[in-house]
Amino acid sequence: MKTPTLHTTIVAGLLVCLAVGCNSRSAVDQILTPTHMEFGDLFVQESEIRLDDSVLLGLRWNLDVNSKGELLVLDTQSQGVHLFSPDGILAWTKAIGDCYPGAEFNFNAQASFLDDSHVAVLINKGAIVLGQNGECIQTVTDSDLATNTWALCSHRDTIFTMPRDIQDSTFIRAYSPDFTLIDQFPLPTPQFQRRASVMLTNSGTAMACFNDDVWWVYTENFDATPRLSRAGLTRFMPDFFVERTQDYPDFEVVTSSNFREITEMLDKAEAEATGVEGIFALDSETRVIVYNNGTIGRGAVIANHSDRFPAVSTPIEKTPKAVGSGGLYILGDLEDEAIEEAVNPPIIRYRFVPPSGE
Repeated sequence: MKTPTLHTTIVAGLLVCLAVGCNSRSAVDQILTPTHMEFGDLFVQESEIRLDDSVLLGLRWNLDVNSKGELLVLDTQSQGVHLFSPDGILAWTKAIGDCYPGAEFNFNAQASFLDDSHVAVLINKGAIVLGQNGECIQTVTDSDLATNTWALCSHRDTIFTMPRDIQDSTFIRAYSPDFTLIDQFPLPTPQFQRRASVMLTNSGTAMACFNDDVWWVYTENFDATPRLSRAGLTRFMPDFFVERTQDYPDFEVVTSSNFREITEMLDKAEAEATGVEGIFALDSETRVIVYNNGTIGRGAVIANHSDRFPAVSTPIEKTPKAVGSGGLYILGDLEDEAIEEAVNPPIIRYRFVPPSGE
């Protein structure tokens, strides 16, 4: 399975436009440039995980990891969710229709750990919650949750969701453990609104939860922002970050006849600056921001919220399939001799080695 490129991300955004229609930097206390280091000085290849081939994954699947290193896979082809041990052994499988008859995965489909024992799965009708053995605990019918959620995570027994559609009067939504809406937190309007209608972070990575707060990011930002404002906030802009200076050119309503022309125009505009692919929780107090620029390539910033080590930036070849439990999980390539067989691709785990700070 290929890692999404700028082109495929733009195409995905335009497909959303076809389906649903599309038409300054915030003040902070200080912005610092993180120390640039080579990937091999920060990450050590720890293992190659082979997911149990009793479950063969389709072309579109998502991965999440909890603090124990367990792997949660949502596979749209099988309409199921699978839990694997840290070394890839299948623990359980649940078809979403077994919990919610008639449920299917839609464009927003994702599965996320709420904690080490509970899983939330977004479906076309709302959400389902599964227990530690894959048992159905709860079904939720909520059309807005189903169609306008681009990321979900849990912080201090509250479930937070990040919207897909970023417009005026947009909010991070807060839910109780039974998915009752209890609060909303306003989000700023993106600086480049036409771009924001098309260009999204990768699914599930617009927000992440940490011990100190919920942090969110737009693709136009140079770093993430905590949900609650605070004094003394330090954010980081890597030296490879190229700031965007203008919005996408105005374009007509996307149709099948102009789809290619508009895609090429946006490809060109996107290559002029750096975009954020997502924010990840390396652990409960360390964020990873992954960036992409069509000319320069990918890079990442790793920053600890308790200042246990200095923030660092590094080049990165592929967007991680998942981040957590102290490591990056990056999709490997199938060996040539295995292509004729029905097997899952390897997942390479890279363990983070914090810099000394000297």
